Amino acid sequence: MDRMVAWLHEPARRLHGMIRELPGFAPLGHASLSIYDPQYDMLWAFPCNSDGTEPPEVTEIEMADAPSLVLLADSHEPRIVADMAVFGEEGRCHTDRARASSSRSCMTAPINVDGHFLGFVIFGAAIPNFFTPPVNDTLLTFTEAFGILIERARQLPG
Repeated sequence: MDRMVAWLHEPARRLHGMIRELPGFAPLGHASLSIYDPQYDMLWAFPCNSDGTEPPEVTEIEMADAPSLVLLADSHEPRIVADMAVFGEEGRCHTDRARASSSRSCMTAPINVDGHFLGFVIFGAAIPNFFTPPVNDTLLTFTEAFGILIERARQLPG
């Protein structure tokens, strides 16, 4: 999985940069990918922010430890948190990371290609209520692009 993450980081970072250049998308300061490993029922999560050039820090998340993500993966629909303040000061691992990224709202979109769950892309915006229907539609198109990158990374030799 380390090889996949190493390959994915740069094109995913560039995709995030492309999104931020769209009119009205500058508040979208955070993006991260979670790649699903079906062999171990685990996610490998890492940030792919356009302003980060360092190798990403990878977090391993067991799906069994994240029942809300299991439900989200099965639903095929994104989860939107309009304002992170609803979680209060205490949160789960993902809300703590979102706060650390200065996100006020977030969208977690499952990535599915040809009926296969590949992972998630998580978008974080610096303002609450950023994820309107038109924004969501645009981001779901980019979610498909992240899925294509994951599929390509899985086909790498080695």
